[in-house]
Amino acid sequence: MFAKRLTKNREKLKRFVHIIAGLTILLHSYEYYENADPTYIFFLFAGLLFLTIAVLHPIIERKAPWIDGVFFIIEAILSLTVAFTFFHEGKKAIPTIYLLVGIFQFYVAFRFSKKGIQQHKKK
Repeated sequence: MFAKRLTKNREKLKRFVHIIAGLTILLHSYEYYENADPTYIFFLFAGLLFLTIAVLHPIIERKAPWIDGVFFIIEAILSLTVAFTFFHEGKKAIPTIYLLVGIFQFYVAFRFSKKGIQQHKKK
């Protein structure tokens, strides 16, 4: 039922994706803060930025339709940073997943950017 509501309204789906990304990034920020890793500030800033984007998404997208692609690139960079950190700690399975997610996010970023630019040119 929840999934049907999200897929019917694409704007709500995009907003939901940014909220989930922001919360995930904030969780990583807290994890790095507990481990005394100084990169927690970077993740904290990015998580708060993503939550702000989720709130202001309709306004931002009207003025810059390529913005989804930009934020997927930022998410991909953060995923690859987490993967690198986990690889450095000696973990194997979780960083591989983050690596695959980062690659997928780059693909989605370029796809969304291309569609956004085409739609913007039509207007």
